[in-house]
Amino acid sequence: MSAEYQDENERLVAEQAVLAYREVHKAMQAAPHGQGLACTEGAVLVQGREQQRRMLELILGGHPEAQKKGDVPDPAPAGVRRRSGTTRPKR
Repeated sequence: MSAEYQDENERLVAEQAVLAYREVHKAMQAAPHGQGLACTEGAVLVQGREQQRRMLELILGGHPEAQKKGDVPDPAPAGVRRRSGTTRPKR
């Protein structure tokens, strides 16, 4: 397969995708009998997160606007969890 890339970052992302695929394939091959799907899914999650992290690093690293610091326009409160059955007082 031959692909044309717009820049070096696209080529790098494509190569990382192939390497991630290879790692997932290795995990499947090494999985104990009866654990193939679980091991493969676990490897997909790990490799996928790592690939996403690398892509974000490439994309955001090239944009100074993404690195600006300042007030968050509408901060979300952390740690506040409401359950659907407990949002209103019981009568």
